[in-house]
Amino acid sequence: MIDLFKSELLRFRLWAAVAFAVNLAVLSFLSRMMDLAQQPIFIYQLFGMVYVVAGALLGLYQMGTYRKPNQWLSLLHRPLHRLKIAGALSGANAVLLLVATALPILLVCAYQDTMTARVVDTRHWLLPVAAWWLAVSGYLAGAYAMVADRRYSFAAFLLPNLFMYAEASGVAMLGVQLVVIVFLAVLLAIAFKPDPSSVPSRNPLAVLAVALPVQVGAYFLLWLLGFAAELGWNVAGTHPLNAPEPPKGGYVQAQRAKGKDLLLLGIQDSRDPEAALWREQIALSDVYTTQPLRNLPVRNSLTNISPLEFADGDNNLMLVFSHDSERFVTRGLRDQRRIGAMGVGAEQAAFPAPTIPHGAMYLYNAHAVYQYDSEQQRMFERARLPPGEVMASPLEPAGDNILMFSDRAAYFFPGREAMSSLDLLKPLMRVPMSGQVGNLSRVDVVELLDGYLVSYTYTWGVWSGELQQPFQQVLRVDGDGHSREVTRRALSMDLPSMYTTRNVWLSPVIRELCLGAQDLFAASDPLRMKPQPMPASILWLAGACCLLSLLGAVWLTGKQAHSTSGRWGWVLLCGVIGLPALASLWLLYPMRERLDDLRLAQPAAA
Repeated sequence: MIDLFKSELLRFRLWAAVAFAVNLAVLSFLSRMMDLAQQPIFIYQLFGMVYVVAGALLGLYQMGTYRKPNQWLSLLHRPLHRLKIAGALSGANAVLLLVATALPILLVCAYQDTMTARVVDTRHWLLPVAAWWLAVSGYLAGAYAMVADRRYSFAAFLLPNLFMYAEASGVAMLGVQLVVIVFLAVLLAIAFKPDPSSVPSRNPLAVLAVALPVQVGAYFLLWLLGFAAELGWNVAGTHPLNAPEPPKGGYVQAQRAKGKDLLLLGIQDSRDPEAALWREQIALSDVYTTQPLRNLPVRNSLTNISPLEFADGDNNLMLVFSHDSERFVTRGLRDQRRIGAMGVGAEQAAFPAPTIPHGAMYLYNAHAVYQYDSEQQRMFERARLPPGEVMASPLEPAGDNILMFSDRAAYFFPGREAMSSLDLLKPLMRVPMSGQVGNLSRVDVVELLDGYLVSYTYTWGVWSGELQQPFQQVLRVDGDGHSREVTRRALSMDLPSMYTTRNVWLSPVIRELCLGAQDLFAASDPLRMKPQPMPASILWLAGACCLLSLLGAVWLTGKQAHSTSGRWGWVLLCGVIGLPALASLWLLYPMRERLDDLRLAQPAAA
């Protein structure tokens, strides 16, 4: 085993050295141009995809060379257990990927920490581990895709895709990567056998492990086929997103409408005695539109939603938030020398959560909004949320006042006081939300002579089927902060419910499994809402698909070679999971050869 391990290291040592040099050169060049530790999440995702693809290519090439019949027989017929052989091959490549991916990042982190004034937190030292594990997951997926049966093995590439959608952060995200690596290693161990083309193992747990990615792949393939319907609507010119005029009363119209038009739509059927006056004021006044946040910065996350830095050119300062010190670290813009750290107020107190710049004036985190004063070179807390609420939108203009949203309400603050002082602002009024902020797509506000009209539009999640009842609510807020509902307008779905909820009726079990994988090790996010219950018609359709899958499994297993318990186990599994399980059954097991086919083949062979 050790000799095989060493031979693989020697075989790919040149490739690993070239990859190390190229990776180090690219990272070194970019680190001279920018602070790699303060890039937006897109940059991290781009590098992550490169590492996964590099690992996958290595796995495909390595196992592809051994997969030739003569090479495979020579490899497996050694005085070693097959799992030891697989461990030697994959272990050697894991070491090579460590050198090619993690070591260059580690060197760049050390350079930035010791040779520059840039901020390098503890979380940044975990990036080499994350990059290495990304490459290893890609390698295992590529190796399994080449070793296992080609009819279904490429479904393993779906597992590294989980990293793009996982909600975990920091060390928890490393836990998600480790789970994927372990699962892929199990798949490779199952497939690494003398006859890779043979049917999957008879062990029920091994069969489930092999079938799971195939079923998830079939699920997403069937879901993607739904876009053929959209293509037909586009050709016919009836697609609501591409039509010159969107359907009236639908959520597409609500999303496209300008602030004034949406407010007018919201009160067009109102019988309030002031409705006519409001229409005149809306036509003459400015309408302020705000879209809520979808993510908040999380402490010790490996990536950034957006850079945690801003510049003060008047004082030659660059301010970068440090997760370790919980303050902004300052350095000179011209000489790039470390100056100190800046907290909140005169006490230089630590920030309660990672803080992100917002616009030209403010900064925010999950709990409060701050303002940096260039003359005093100090941070001031300007607005604070009550305990139990989190930020959904920082301070935005709303006429003579300014507006801030939490996950539960809208807060109006005095605009004159905000511009003339740096004290903590007290809200003039609080307008509660009736819906969930995770479904809130926009807020439109118009200032009246003695208050406000506030429109909440809840359409986020309609396209994915997570929101089944979109609506618009218009509130009248008087000068004392008392609010009342003017109108509540239900919005139509625009697209057939059967289309938007196909991720449910195709397989409710797979959908719940994917949602669970997305939330694996993740902390609760108050800005994300759980999907709403499905209509009864969709549940009946899901049941019909499961029944159809069960009947199809009864017929299909009769054409395949199964034991009695295995056959009825698959029939039950198809009845529970639905059409993706039936597709995996067809891919995993070949059709049993019929006696007539064998009789016809014998004369031809003779």
